[in-house]
Amino acid sequence: MSRNPKLLALIGPLLMLVAVLMGWSNIQARIDFADAPRVRATVLTADYREARSSTARDITLGVPEPVPLDDIRTAPGGLVPGATVTALVRPGHALLPAQLSWSTLILPVFLAALGLAGTVIGVCAIRADPPTGPTDPEAWF
Repeated sequence: MSRNPKLLALIGPLLMLVAVLMGWSNIQARIDFADAPRVRATVLTADYREARSSTARDITLGVPEPVPLDDIRTAPGGLVPGATVTALVRPGHALLPAQLSWSTLILPVFLAALGLAGTVIGVCAIRADPPTGPTDPEAWF
């Protein structure tokens, strides 16, 4: 297989799409909780899959009414009922500030930058060596 930079014009946008899909839930949470107040909340329930697991099934905070914690997969482990935490609260929803860390966006940002660079390189390669004819499929490879 020959290395053809023209293929990057197709692969680049796909990488950017994958990056957006990977980071979408964190981006959406940042937008939804951008102006949410920080309040002290009490952990009412913290049901983990296993005794020493960091993956929770359900976490409910009292602020003072019971509110489920959104995005359970990024919730920190080790929360116990009765513990006091700082939470970002919207009506009927809550997130812990640690769930919105920038480290969760490192991989999507890297993939997006890689996709953008690939797209630019691919388009430049196509412009530098355009196909000889519109119906000749071999001209592209």
